[in-house]
Amino acid sequence: MQVSVETTSQIERRITIQVPAAEIDGAVSARLKDTAKNVRLNGFRQGRVPMAVVQQRYGQDVRNEVVSEVMRERYVRAITEEGLNPAGFPKIEPSVNESGKDLEFVAVMEVYPQVELTSIEGTEIERPVVEVSDADVDEMIDTLRKQNAAWEEVDAAAADGDQVTIDFQGYIGDEPFEGGSAEGHTLVIGSNSFIPGFEAQLIGAKAGEEKTLNVTFLRITRPSIWPVKKPPSR
Repeated sequence: MQVSVETTSQIERRITIQVPAAEIDGAVSARLKDTAKNVRLNGFRQGRVPMAVVQQRYGQDVRNEVVSEVMRERYVRAITEEGLNPAGFPKIEPSVNESGKDLEFVAVMEVYPQVELTSIEGTEIERPVVEVSDADVDEMIDTLRKQNAAWEEVDAAAADGDQVTIDFQGYIGDEPFEGGSAEGHTLVIGSNSFIPGFEAQLIGAKAGEEKTLNVTFLRITRPSIWPVKKPPSR
């Protein structure tokens, strides 16, 4: 077996491998003889089919099997002998594959890059310094308070900042559209998480009430208002 390795980039290698013709042809011949023992063809008894017929019928398939097995085995042997460290599966293609000629195939593969560690002695590192002001702390506390607020159910009309639970169905014209409905959806009025104009039209709504809301590009019809909840007083 002859092996040559070409470096095509920092991480890519192109390996060309040659296997003597006698080795391939001998393996194909032996495989055909084994195949002939089990071949069943009309007009012949099992194991009595002439080799010329077996060769004509099965020769190419058998050679393909042998070549495929040899390429896999020789590829593994080649990268082991050359000390290559593949980073993935190779692309293997035969370049010469004819009876009576040496088998030649090419394997293109990526390898792990060589990393050389250097000393950091004498290197200057700037340490970032961040100042946290009282205003920053207050802002974060307020954010955490809102994120972890416990809502209290009240018997009152919905106002800005209140959380409501609604069922709704959206329509374009008189036809409901896909994805435009929900049940038991919680929404904080003023959070601007819905279509512009939607939340403002819920102000003043009470539990159990049905409303028709008009928005820019669609119409939300008859949302059912569940109990309004207000954040706890501070």
